[in-house]
Amino acid sequence: MNKHVKLIGPVVLASLSTVAVHVHAAGTAAGTAVTNTATLNYQINGVDQDAVEAQDIFNVDIKVDYALTRLLTTEPNETSLEADNVVVAAVQITNDGNAPTSFTVSAANETGTTLDINGTTYTDNIDTGTTYSYYVDDPVNGTPGVLDAGDTLLTGNTAEIPADGTVTVFVTVPKAEIDGTDQDVALSTITVNGVESTIDGTTYALDTGDNDPTNGSEDDAANPNGATTIEVVFADTDEDNTEILTDALVLVFPNLEGDGTTSNLTKTSAVVWDPINLDVNPKAIPGAIVEYTITLTNTGTADATNVVVTDAIPADTTYVDASLLVAMDGATTPVAVDAAVASYDAGTDTITANLGTVDGDADPANQETNIITFRVTIN
Repeated sequence: MNKHVKLIGPVVLASLSTVAVHVHAAGTAAGTAVTNTATLNYQINGVDQDAVEAQDIFNVDIKVDYALTRLLTTEPNETSLEADNVVVAAVQITNDGNAPTSFTVSAANETGTTLDINGTTYTDNIDTGTTYSYYVDDPVNGTPGVLDAGDTLLTGNTAEIPADGTVTVFVTVPKAEIDGTDQDVALSTITVNGVESTIDGTTYALDTGDNDPTNGSEDDAANPNGATTIEVVFADTDEDNTEILTDALVLVFPNLEGDGTTSNLTKTSAVVWDPINLDVNPKAIPGAIVEYTITLTNTGTADATNVVVTDAIPADTTYVDASLLVAMDGATTPVAVDAAVASYDAGTDTITANLGTVDGDADPANQETNIITFRVTIN
């Protein structure tokens, strides 16, 4: 007896795909299980039969992609060597991949190279030391974008940065390892590599050290794109799991001393009156009044702070009461000021001017000059 089966109704074949949605800028999150189910519905002699299903599952692989940028986009880092740790580079790591990723950060000196920042060329002419330290900026417990006590010292890799996340890393050296003068430039190369990504409790090494994306993962290479497999693909700039940039440090110091030829602190005197000639061509005779002028200019590129000028009244003269005048904060004509700013101490026979901050700048037009005048009578 032969058995014949006749299909008298339609055969329906449907498919259903399911994806747990975890979408980032780089796409679906690594480790997401993509499930596709095909369902077969059919009848025998008009009688519905049990549906038949076929299913395929694969995991979304790790896409390693990240950007390395300078924190200061329009200017270099600057220091007057006032802090023990000097920031030679400040970079931001942005995880453009689809998995949380940890990174290594390393630095090295450039020698004699140049860097263009916002149209200005900076040429390396000094080397810093190489006792590098790396700090991750903590914008919650500290000031965002500023190295401070709230930041975390790296002792290895960074913590895993979430997909679409950005962290700032400060690269520092001790100030004792920097030797230079105003406007000297040190360039540093910063290299960042992806290290690990943790997916559903399993940590995947992103690279075995040879920048070969075919052997970077810890998956079952014999079962690629399987239900339990997660592989690694490098999608950064050169597809080599390495990003490199150069950052600049410029030394900025105030200069109240001068250049060795011209002094920035000068003092002159002029006889303004005597009892014989009065104010017409007066001479330095007993009873004459002499006016001293002290001029101070900051020709450096950094501000000088807590600036104080003192001057002992010379022997054989007597200070003229209320003659102490000061021009500061951009003023050009000396005027009487509060005693907290400038005063005469009869006990020490000394005048003192507390000038506070004297501005420096790369533009000579913005370099501040202060003027102090006072008068004495020749005994």
